[in-house]
Amino acid sequence: MVRTILITGGSRGIGRACALHLARSEAARLILLGRDVAALEATAETIRRAGGSAETHSADVTDRTRLAEVAGALPPLHGLVAAAGISGMTPVDGDGDTDAFFDQILGADLTGPWNTVRACLPRMGAGGRIVLVSSVLGRFGVPGYGAYCAAKHGLIGLAKALALELIDRGIVVNAVAPGWVDTDMAQTGIRQIAAATGQTEAAFRAQAEAAVPVKRFFRPEEIACGIAWLLDPANTMQVGQCLNLDGGAVQA
Repeated sequence: MVRTILITGGSRGIGRACALHLARSEAARLILLGRDVAALEATAETIRRAGGSAETHSADVTDRTRLAEVAGALPPLHGLVAAAGISGMTPVDGDGDTDAFFDQILGADLTGPWNTVRACLPRMGAGGRIVLVSSVLGRFGVPGYGAYCAAKHGLIGLAKALALELIDRGIVVNAVAPGWVDTDMAQTGIRQIAAATGQTEAAFRAQAEAAVPVKRFFRPEEIACGIAWLLDPANTMQVGQCLNLDGGAVQA
């Protein structure tokens, strides 16, 4: 059976890596959602050139009306990966824009996955799999990242609650918590933290890598493999769990 899997944030980073991995590993039919139409279509075209199937829809996960419109036209879904998100510093003593940015991050990273699940759930039946992409910052705090930490902690709690709510329908919900992954978002984070701490970007990256037991950042494709396992129908035992994909940074 060819499975149909919807991925938000499918234009880049972990979302894009998931789409490419699922197309190659199981020839899944991919439905990609995101704000960057050109980048989404580039991902879809890569999948099609490899013989896979992909379609794209322009949608912001904070726009419930648009999500409902897209979801209403979808075929039955077998999987959903909520990978869309944004990051950035929101220091508690920040300037006048900090409050608005705090709300923006929570809207995209926590409310956005909730909106996506709500919109797509009518298209998913027994055997469905939902994966919410949290972060290692959903496991511990980092100074200046109050909004991002709050959203990613909240996402793990959301996964636990949805898992218990949906398991009687045969739908399995889990989360993943990646560590440092070589993505555009990570590069932005490196620049911001380096500037805030008075270090060079190279020095901060070396410090960050040294703090991880395996001493390196990860490729998006590695995270995609973990997400693919949680989406696999063979995975029947992990329910409401958060899979750490961080090289040993968190051992719990």
